[in-house]
Amino acid sequence: MALASVIFPILITTKDNSESSNSKVIKYEPKTHWSKSVSKYYAKALMAAQYEQWDTKSEFRALAKLWGKESAWDHTADNPKSTAYGIPQLLGLSPTTPAPEQIARGLAYIEHRYGKPSVAWAHWRKHGWY
Repeated sequence: MALASVIFPILITTKDNSESSNSKVIKYEPKTHWSKSVSKYYAKALMAAQYEQWDTKSEFRALAKLWGKESAWDHTADNPKSTAYGIPQLLGLSPTTPAPEQIARGLAYIEHRYGKPSVAWAHWRKHGWY
């Protein structure tokens, strides 16, 4: 049994068995109440499992600050001035998108656009958006 699932039963860490991947997959219990604390824990676990090239401790600190400013880690956060929604405040994100999917998409966006959360956070501090 994975350590994460022992400590926090909503998370299940499994190994991706596809031939082209050695990555871990984080799954979640869909009926989980997604508080800000649960969302942060999930993001940190997902970073450790799927973004092993990032220093989880320092990069999570940057991510916590970034998404804290963007949404206060509220999965229902709505920006009335744009179509941004959710924890990562991604443009066009549907209000029906579950919190874990918001987090996964937000991390993928950060990796694609900035490489890692600390760079996204530096951009946010300079420009007020990422």
